[in-house]
Amino acid sequence: MSDENDSGVFTLATQGSITLVGNVFGKGLGFAFVAVATRLVTPAEYGVFTLGLSIVLFAQGFASLNIYRSIDYFVPQYLSDSNYGRAKRTLQSAFIIGGVMSILGAVVLFLARERLSTIFNEPRVAAVLSLLILLIPLQTLLRMLITSFNSIKKMKYRVLVKDLISPLIRTLGVILLVSTGAGLLGLVGGYLLGVALAVVCGLAFLLYEADWIRNAKSSPISNRSLVSYSLPLVLAGMIYSLVGQIDYFVIGYFLSSTDVGQYRIAYLLAVNLLIVLAAITPVFKPMVSENRSNTPLLESRYQLATRWITMLTIPPALTLILAPDIYLSLLFTEEYTAASAAVVALTIGYLLNASFGPEGMILEGLGHTRLTLINTFMLVSVNGILNILLVPQLGILGAGIATGTALAVTGLLGVGEIYLLRSITPISWKLLRVWIAIIFPIIVGWATMSLDLGDIQTALVLPISIFTGYILGIRATNGFTDDDRKIASRIDGYLGYSVIYPIIS
Repeated sequence: MSDENDSGVFTLATQGSITLVGNVFGKGLGFAFVAVATRLVTPAEYGVFTLGLSIVLFAQGFASLNIYRSIDYFVPQYLSDSNYGRAKRTLQSAFIIGGVMSILGAVVLFLARERLSTIFNEPRVAAVLSLLILLIPLQTLLRMLITSFNSIKKMKYRVLVKDLISPLIRTLGVILLVSTGAGLLGLVGGYLLGVALAVVCGLAFLLYEADWIRNAKSSPISNRSLVSYSLPLVLAGMIYSLVGQIDYFVIGYFLSSTDVGQYRIAYLLAVNLLIVLAAITPVFKPMVSENRSNTPLLESRYQLATRWITMLTIPPALTLILAPDIYLSLLFTEEYTAASAAVVALTIGYLLNASFGPEGMILEGLGHTRLTLINTFMLVSVNGILNILLVPQLGILGAGIATGTALAVTGLLGVGEIYLLRSITPISWKLLRVWIAIIFPIIVGWATMSLDLGDIQTALVLPISIFTGYILGIRATNGFTDDDRKIASRIDGYLGYSVIYPIIS
């Protein structure tokens, strides 16, 4: 690892690690929310809540114009040039546009709630939407705050707001409200309470940390440049809001609300495989934006990020593929084991998508937002077409296959575009060694399953055995690099104990 790369790589590792830890806590609290919800209300009630939430999040993508995605492109550039006035003006414009448009969107959805309830043949949807529309402006503000923290590389505040405060208050609120007899509306109230408190805390953190927001005088920015960059992402965001939601819409149309609830659980379990990718991308896009002209440096970091993401995603993916029914029954209830096959299909798709690395952030960081729009359109088109073809025949398994296939196809498309534009590829011999090493944990995993230890024992032993087998496999294929060892040494230095370095060296 050259001196030129050291600073960026350590930033990627340290800030990415903070986000990863936060994601782990956030996902854990998110699972706690779902576990509580699925035990306090019936699968049908949870399905209605999921359907209403999907409609609101879909509408939020349209209403907010997804203007937040322009923040971590322009603000890092202005801050690197110490142009605090333009950075402040960018934030002001984004918050004003997003806030006003999201309020208008909430009003439109409120007026359409009865019609939507009729379309899905579920009277309770109208009552749920009457309250959940408040989530449109709240979620818009929360996303812009999170992206602002990405831009100033203060991931600890992102973690506090997104991964701790929001899910914790959400879960506690649901327990309190549903336990007092609020039922389905208790789920809605708890969810709204968590997001609202996260927004308040996020605003306080941002004003405290970024003193240039308080002190700098706003400077004019090029509205043409802002719109030119943002417009394709606005359209892409509107289309992308269908991903994950379109599955619920199609299932809700062809099947029952119980099936919607079961698929929601499968989706939540599988989507956690993107936890490492989600930890890297908030840090990665600003780094790409700051080094757009340095192709060798971009390729080096792209390959490093892709290898780390793949290496850390394979063990949990194999665990879910081998024993989906065990984790569904233990984390939720036996009723949700019907989603086992869907979990496997989604897991394979998310693993392939993660193995392409942060290709979307490369395109956005380089300014190729029109390609992002095209790729998003391709993702939703493939997903929607396959959903309509497969769900009536295969049920929720068809939805899992549709989403998994769409994710894999679109990820591969992004990798090809990056190569054509800049001759940058995430593929390297170091990455291939990581994939070859997968043979070891597969063997160990199958052996563990064959022991028939019982559900609880298997749930505890299986991930440990797969992780151990994978570490041995990577060492056998010489898959760990000097980059890994330097980062491991630094982490051990922070811990004060030699923990990680002896494992990989």
